[in-house]
Amino acid sequence: MLRNGGRYASLLLGDGALLWLAQQGITPISNPFRANEYLIDEQQISTIAWDMLVKRKDVVFCLIWFFVTAGPTTTLPSDFNVASNQINCIGNGAGGTGGQAGGAGSSCGGGCGGGSC
Repeated sequence: MLRNGGRYASLLLGDGALLWLAQQGITPISNPFRANEYLIDEQQISTIAWDMLVKRKDVVFCLIWFFVTAGPTTTLPSDFNVASNQINCIGNGAGGTGGQAGGAGSSCGGGCGGGSC
């Protein structure tokens, strides 16, 4: 289960790294958006264990994910750079307001030749 407002590291993990994490009592979850990547909550792993994990040859650090799973607004982390980060929205939020109906289109008839229609 993803924690609302949680920051997660997304990693490609070899079998040895998964076993090492299990021995540390850390169970990563599958990344719901990227196949073959795992997520580890920043609150789930100590700084020392993190340093040991990313030094392994069977670990590739991919991205940091920040999940908002509830509420109409959120406060982004202070190091969130809107120029180089993206926000993806999913969920069953309330429907938006309806747009205006489209107007009648125009037709050009049998071709315009070189002129405008």
